[in-house]
Amino acid sequence: MTRCARDGCGHRSPAFLVAYGAFGVSIDQRWYCSTRCVEITVRDRLAKLPPVEPAWIQSWLPIKLGTLLTRQVGLSSDSIAQALDLQRRSGVPFGQTLKSLGLVTPEDLLKALATQAGVRYLTSVDPDVVAHQPGGLSHHTVRTLGIVPVAADRKRHELQVACTAPIPGHAVRALSRLTKWVVEPLLVSDESLPHLVNVYTSAGAQLPALRGSVCDVDTGAATVARIARSLRKVRMQHERCDPYVWVRLESHGSSADVLMTMALAGR
Repeated sequence: MTRCARDGCGHRSPAFLVAYGAFGVSIDQRWYCSTRCVEITVRDRLAKLPPVEPAWIQSWLPIKLGTLLTRQVGLSSDSIAQALDLQRRSGVPFGQTLKSLGLVTPEDLLKALATQAGVRYLTSVDPDVVAHQPGGLSHHTVRTLGIVPVAADRKRHELQVACTAPIPGHAVRALSRLTKWVVEPLLVSDESLPHLVNVYTSAGAQLPALRGSVCDVDTGAATVARIARSLRKVRMQHERCDPYVWVRLESHGSSADVLMTMALAGR
């Protein structure tokens, strides 16, 4: 007889039924008798998550954007002063203000932002490649975190993701830890990212349980339980990705992602 892995349950089932996946759910090679026990276990795991570590910390103070553009395109001090004055009155980010005034080109700004962040940038992306959904992220994960996989090298376990400034460091780090791949963020313009998101999310089918938006921990735990039950045997990983918890379920080469808000985690 095999006993349910949830503390305090005590339910047992014949070992041969468990071995053949005829009853219950197996997560990380531990058997649970019901989706209810899985839900409770998931909530308990998430409640024990340690505080999130700082992500994408540079070892130097970033150079001011105006200073970079002065060096790269010869932006004058008068132009910088004009843009700063307009920014204070409008609230529009400094770089976007410079662009709206015609003082820099979109590529000038993108190059400077990439230099400031210490990453590479892309002025164009092949939509056909993005439409094949490299990385296999769920639609709502891409839309919520603002990272769009644009290239994957399976042999080297390397993944490139498009994003806008500032770099979403928590999301990049969480993706790297969940996949065990090297993830390189590449800056794209604010205008091009929504198009890439639409291309990525318009292709391919999604599990019905993952078609919704980000959920709270209780709903998320129930979603994880439903997916695990449908797959029978899964491996579960989870990473804090403030303000979210990112849970990934893997089974037989496929994966499913569930994002939950942090509001109830750690209660």
